[in-house]
Amino acid sequence: MFFRIKKFEKNLYQIPFFPLNLLAISNSVGLEARNLMAATEPTPPKLKLGIAITVIAYLFFAVASALVYNFPVTFPTIQIIFIQNFVSLICILPLSLRNGVKQLATKELPLHLLRDLFGIGSYFLFFLAIRYLNLVDATTLNYTAPFFVPFVWRIWREEKIASNLWWSIIVGFIGVAIILNPTKQLFQLGFVYGLFGGISSAIALTAIRVLNLKKEPLSRTLFYYFSFGTVLSFPFALAVWETPQHSEWLWACGIGVATAIAQILLTVAYRHGTASYLSPLGYSTVIYNIIIAYFAFHQLLGWRSLVGTLLIIVGGTLTYLMKKKPITVIQTFASQQASKAKPPL
Repeated sequence: MFFRIKKFEKNLYQIPFFPLNLLAISNSVGLEARNLMAATEPTPPKLKLGIAITVIAYLFFAVASALVYNFPVTFPTIQIIFIQNFVSLICILPLSLRNGVKQLATKELPLHLLRDLFGIGSYFLFFLAIRYLNLVDATTLNYTAPFFVPFVWRIWREEKIASNLWWSIIVGFIGVAIILNPTKQLFQLGFVYGLFGGISSAIALTAIRVLNLKKEPLSRTLFYYFSFGTVLSFPFALAVWETPQHSEWLWACGIGVATAIAQILLTVAYRHGTASYLSPLGYSTVIYNIIIAYFAFHQLLGWRSLVGTLLIIVGGTLTYLMKKKPITVIQTFASQQASKAKPPL
C-alpha cells in the first residue's frame, strides 16, 4: 500500500487532513469560503471507491472516540493525548520516512507548530468533552469547526465571508443552540469544552489550509503533527502520570492505531476523490457514534441532541457543497461510469 501511496505523493498537499476527532473536518473550507460559486469539479472516475474508503476511515475515527469514552474521568486526559500521538507517530513513520529524512525538511516550521498547538488543544478539549457529555453531543460540538473556519479565515487572510455561506453557518449554529439548550445547559463544563474544541479545530484547519497552499505534503504534515504532539504533551503527561491498567493500555494504544489507520485510509481515499465529494462524509463519524453510544454504552439521545445533530450535519455539508453548481446525485454517479480514465495524479 505504501508503494501505491508513493505514486501520488506530489499531490498530497491537495488532500484535506482530518486531525480531529477530529477527530477531522476538511481543510478546504477556508479556501472555498472565498468562492462558493466556483465551477463544478469533474467527477473522479473512481468516486465510489473513494467514498467507500472514506466511510471506513471515519469508522476508525469513531472507534477512537469510543475508546476515549471508556476511560474513567479521573484518568489524565493529557496522558491519553501523549500515548495517542506517540503510537500514531510510530504507525506513520514508514510513510513519512520512505523517501529519507531529507523529505521532512521544511521552511514552514512556525506554521506547523501553530497548527499543532491548536490541533492538540482541540483534541484535548474534545477528549475532555467526551468525558463530561454523552459521546454524540461531544462529537457533534467538535464538528462545529466548519462554521468557525470562515471567521478565522476572515481574520487571517482579511477576506470577506461569501454571502451564500451565511445560510449554512446559521443552520449550524441553530443546531448548536438546540443541543446547548441555553436556558439550562449553556455553562455546563462539557459543552464549553466541546464548543472551544471546535474553535481550536477551526484555527488548526485554517493553518493546514495555508500549509496546503504552500504545497506541504501530507506525509510531512502528519509527521510534524504527531511528533510535536508527542514532544509537547510528554512533560505534562509525565507530571500527572498514572500507570494504566492492562485494559487502559489497550484502549490508549488503540486510539493511536485507529487514528493512524484513519489518516492513511483518507490519504488513499483522496486518490480517488476530491474534497467536494468526500469532505461531507466526515459527518458519518457522528452517525457511527450514535450507533456506538446506543449499543455499547446504552445511551439514548433526546430530541434536542437528535435535531441539533441533524442541523449541524446539514449546515456543515452545505458549507462544502454550496460552491458547486447544482448537480443531481444521479448525474454525479452516472458521469463516473462513462469514464474509464485513471484519476489525475
